[in-house]
Amino acid sequence: MSNQPIVEIIEVEPRWITAQRVRDELVASERAAARESGLPTNFDRRDLDEWLDALAFDIAPVGEWLESVRVFEAFKVHLTTRERRSVHIAQGEFLTCLGSHLRERFLHCQGEFKKFKSRYNITSKTSESLKSRAIEYRTNRKMTRAKQKESGHSGQPSVVASESRKYMNEFLKTKCSIILLENELFPDAKELSESFGAFNACRKHLGEFKMDDESISLISVGDGMTPRTAALFALRTSWHCIAIDPKMGLSKKSKQKYDIARLQFHRAKIEEVRIRAKKAIIVMVHAHISLAKTLASVTSDDGTAACIALPCCNYYASIDAPNRIEYSDIAVLSPHRTVRVWKRLSCSRHAND
Repeated sequence: MSNQPIVEIIEVEPRWITAQRVRDELVASERAAARESGLPTNFDRRDLDEWLDALAFDIAPVGEWLESVRVFEAFKVHLTTRERRSVHIAQGEFLTCLGSHLRERFLHCQGEFKKFKSRYNITSKTSESLKSRAIEYRTNRKMTRAKQKESGHSGQPSVVASESRKYMNEFLKTKCSIILLENELFPDAKELSESFGAFNACRKHLGEFKMDDESISLISVGDGMTPRTAALFALRTSWHCIAIDPKMGLSKKSKQKYDIARLQFHRAKIEEVRIRAKKAIIVMVHAHISLAKTLASVTSDDGTAACIALPCCNYYASIDAPNRIEYSDIAVLSPHRTVRVWKRLSCSRHAND
């Protein structure tokens, strides 16, 4: 195999098709189980619509929800009482009919009909057991920070006032800074500091990967609308650098081609890509994907890959593995400045060509 990595885009089943297939399989299995037990499995859609109409659903007060499973259980009790024997209802089929009924009912309603996970913001006017109730959810951190910013209380010291300028100073002294600026790869100082933080982690903790080794391939996962982190590594090393992101190229400043050697970029999710390389280093700068799914898309000669990650949002747990090096990089101009490094993680291993 040559030093040039091989990138293959594969077709992945859309999530909505996967969800529908799983739902269909669940309905089929429930029907089969009911047939074996001898219980009646079918319910008349007209009976269901009449029963739902009798419940006189209306939009619930703000912050109150009704779980769809409570409606399902109530309908089972209704049919059992009417039939005077046990009945079996395919839950998946019922929930599909329930969703259709509610969408039709509130199509022209002035209230805003919503669904959150398995709950609807509805309440029954005639049944006490199907009244909505308030449910507390975990506070959205982004919304909290936005509200704090509006009120003038951020809850943390100013980033600009307290952070190190190390990476900005390094950028100004770097020979490739002119190329990075001309290609408009970085929208702001924050993004620049994150990519430089990943490069610094590689330089500091992955010394066994020589900067002039042309057999190394760097895969930047979730690189953004421009291949910023991959371009930085391509300009400062002799590695083959690959940028992967589902929004790649969608920025007004994105280009069809960059005059940067050994750089390639693809608009795709990492799950839709298979990359074969001699030696692999994975970089995940605030990527919204798990470490396991990323490793499943990479193949190397020895079946291992090094990894540098700056996790963010709700991905701290899913971008994790044993034997990591972890520290907080104060020069990264973001609240999410935790850096994690792994020298060897298991990935796929390809047969010798």
